[in-house]
Amino acid sequence: MAKWEYKFLQIDIHMSPVLKMARWGVQVPGEKKARDTMEGVEAYVNDLGREGWELVATVSGSDHSGIITKAVLFFKRPLQE
Repeated sequence: MAKWEYKFLQIDIHMSPVLKMARWGVQVPGEKKARDTMEGVEAYVNDLGREGWELVATVSGSDHSGIITKAVLFFKRPLQE
């Protein structure tokens, strides 16, 4: 039977409905500066993929106006025995 390990990543998304722009952010453990662009977050997720992590689900949350401000990304990979 396969055994799995899991990783959860919370990202902050700050949308501007007027400017149609977004600020992204994720604080990666061990890094001093948060990745603060969509490209930075994408690079981190790609790094996880190279390490064998597969994105299996996302959950997003919004503020009182309905604008998405946070998301949690769920990853899994086979447990190394």
